[in-house]
Amino acid sequence: MKKKKKTTVFLLFFKTPSKIILERIEEYLESLNCSNYGYFGKEELPESFARLGGTTDFHTEILKNPPSQILIVGSPERNEISQELLVSLRLSRATIKLVPVKFDLFSSLIQVNKSNDLPHIRLLSNHKSLIDKSLKTIFNYAIALAGIFITTLVFPFMAIFIKATSKGPIFYKQKRLGLYAKPFYLYKFRTMYLSAEARGPQLSSDSDKRITTAGKILRYWHMDELPQFWNILKGDMALVGPRPERPHFAELLTNKIPYYKIIYQEKPGLTSLGMIKYGYASSVTEMTDRLYYDIVYLNNPTFLMDLKILANTVRYIFLKTFYDPSPKRKIKREAQIKTLTNSNEPLIRWLTLKSKINS
Repeated sequence: MKKKKKTTVFLLFFKTPSKIILERIEEYLESLNCSNYGYFGKEELPESFARLGGTTDFHTEILKNPPSQILIVGSPERNEISQELLVSLRLSRATIKLVPVKFDLFSSLIQVNKSNDLPHIRLLSNHKSLIDKSLKTIFNYAIALAGIFITTLVFPFMAIFIKATSKGPIFYKQKRLGLYAKPFYLYKFRTMYLSAEARGPQLSSDSDKRITTAGKILRYWHMDELPQFWNILKGDMALVGPRPERPHFAELLTNKIPYYKIIYQEKPGLTSLGMIKYGYASSVTEMTDRLYYDIVYLNNPTFLMDLKILANTVRYIFLKTFYDPSPKRKIKREAQIKTLTNSNEPLIRWLTLKSKINS
């Protein structure tokens, strides 16, 4: 007989539940064959529950020991919801359930799927359908294969061009952070001199003197990013998603804006909404502004949205005037960002944002 898979559960108590609810929680945990469980809460509960800390300790502990399930018992007060809590819940790959603190008329309306299940409301459920996921996966691999084929055809010309204008390898790899902040190596055609980062990580700009003659042309047409189709085929990246950052700059952004970690819930992309609506960022401030568009995308990461972003990316590459940095366009972009940031509770607002791509 096949053994049931063991489950790790964290309980987050914002309210002290009734005795019958505590009993149901215990029964539920026993039915899961839990390997480990403990709770976070302001108050002490019966000895059968192991207290791991207060509610404020939850977001740090969940990153160290990711659970399979999270049971949130009772709704939190407004002052108990922090950005760190929201981000940790959003990034956790756990099944999250909200359990009422007592049985009442409301709890009787909650669907229970199994006899040993606990009355609950499912939180942060994945809003992407199975068809949408499948379409995105198939499309990503198909385009990646086509991209690798094109890269193979142009490789001899790229190699000669890169070697003729500077010494060093043809390819360049750089550590980036991907899904769930997992590090991976991103591949590019080399566009800078070998000593480009002798003084440490630096952001680039159009006037950067570290860029080679070949690099200027490759960057202008984004042909230096062709090797990233290999990253997509490997599963490190997707065609569309937030742009992956280096650990150094990711740490700077996290210190400046704690909810930056929210981008780790999706695979990074070869292109992004931030890329076509904002462009390249040459400073931490500009990276912060571009993040607003990435958050907008994260609330609607559908296959249709991906197709729109890809269509606009192709238009941007072949019609470089599409995002000409004219004063009028700059004013429009600043107005859009001001609208996105005009809130006393920016994270809660941004988590619910949706947007259409307007060309």
